[in-house]
Amino acid sequence: MTDTIKRKKRPSKAAVARALAEVEARPKQRELPEHLATVIAEYKSGILDPDTLEQVRPFLVAAITASDYTGAELVRKYCNHLAQLACFALDRGVALQVEKLLTTEFIDEYIRVGMAQGSDHNRAERRRRLLALARNANPGPDAPPRLTPVGHSSVKPCYTPTEMALILRASKVQPSQARQRDLAIVVALGAGAGLDSIDIRDLRTDHIEDLGERGILIHVQGPRPRTVVLRARYEALLRKAIENLQPGQLLIGRKQDRRNTAARATERAALHNVPHIEPARLRATWLADLMTDTIPIAVILKAAGLKSARTLSELQPHLGPWVEHKGLTTTSAQFRGAQETRQGGEQQ
Repeated sequence: MTDTIKRKKRPSKAAVARALAEVEARPKQRELPEHLATVIAEYKSGILDPDTLEQVRPFLVAAITASDYTGAELVRKYCNHLAQLACFALDRGVALQVEKLLTTEFIDEYIRVGMAQGSDHNRAERRRRLLALARNANPGPDAPPRLTPVGHSSVKPCYTPTEMALILRASKVQPSQARQRDLAIVVALGAGAGLDSIDIRDLRTDHIEDLGERGILIHVQGPRPRTVVLRARYEALLRKAIENLQPGQLLIGRKQDRRNTAARATERAALHNVPHIEPARLRATWLADLMTDTIPIAVILKAAGLKSARTLSELQPHLGPWVEHKGLTTTSAQFRGAQETRQGGEQQ
């Protein structure tokens, strides 16, 4: 029997051309200059905690190495942009890889969602810089071809007073102490102080200042540092939830770099005939509650860490149940305002 020699099929010219194009499109790796390596190694963030920063630092090295940037000052500025992008990726569970993060799609998602509360100028500037780096460090089919308008992420609707009553009841009755504590913390801080998942992630017991009969102050850390007064309705719920936690302990979880903190707490909860609980909707509910009280808009914006009133205007169509719940109408007594008085107390 004669053995049949099988010849390998030669690749077509088109296949060879595609392979060459793919190789050409790959980032050209280089030796990172020592002065740039020093800049990245010495970079410190005023927003990220030390553990998270060390977690994202290798990504900073990879991104700058993949680029052809050589200026120390330019790289120092990009460290901040890249660190914030990487932090958003950690929250989303995305691997810190140049080819995954430095794409038009992911950068736009970060600007639209991760920087939703930022000013238009800051969002546009960070997007411009990140897209420029992406075109330089990650060329290929996913490279940003050109700048397009930044999308806007609309605010999620608030819960109605009736829905919040059900959620409050559920936060007090859970199958385990741990689930009840975590859900109560998320509900109290979300609907009672307007904190979102990122705000709650870094919060420790030391950041809760209990003033007794004068209320509770929440000293928010993270990217939107501020101090918020907890709504009275949620004081007892929060006090009960954190009463056995140690000083300096994280309110939820044990690791600083964990992701989707509040969302995981709500997903683990046992909910029957209760609306799906979302941290974003709890925050919107807190805003709706404030907007239907006699609180100046400027104070609401400061407490919420907002730069503009756009979020408030988008919530307006959902305020009907809250207006009705509080008995507010356009003929309410507060519309009349207080009368001015002359010196001596005589009314004008």
